Amino acid sequence: MGKFILLSNFLLIMIGLVSCSNKSANKDLNKDIQNVSSWSATAYMVGDAWIHDNVPNKYAQTTLKKAQEEIVKEKENIEKIPTNDKSGIVDNVLRLADKTEKISTAIAQKNRSEVQKLLSELAVESQALKQLKTKPE
Repeated sequence: MGKFILLSNFLLIMIGLVSCSNKSANKDLNKDIQNVSSWSATAYMVGDAWIHDNVPNKYAQTTLKKAQEEIVKEKENIEKIPTNDKSGIVDNVLRLADKTEKISTAIAQKNRSEVQKLLSELAVESQALKQLKTKPE
């Protein structure tokens, strides 16, 4: 009987630890998703400002390069988080990094219609990422 009580107490402690670990992982994941969302919003604003001739090419390209680099860093952080529900998130983050890079390329080519198209796609991907955020437990 004593062994049973000891075993059941051990299991309860382990369940509690796993629960805390999952909450921490979800919190980290949500923080990284928020960072990606912020960088993709930056990319969108810069691209939109460029279309309206409010920022020079060089500034837009430099800012987009930084945004793309930071999005990739966040993807690497997300990959390190010990949780099972991140594959769709990683794929989405990769698409955001790719769109950001393509916007920069289109700006270098002074292709306003392509930038506008890519900004629309970036907005869709950004919205999809927000929907993938984990719910707090």
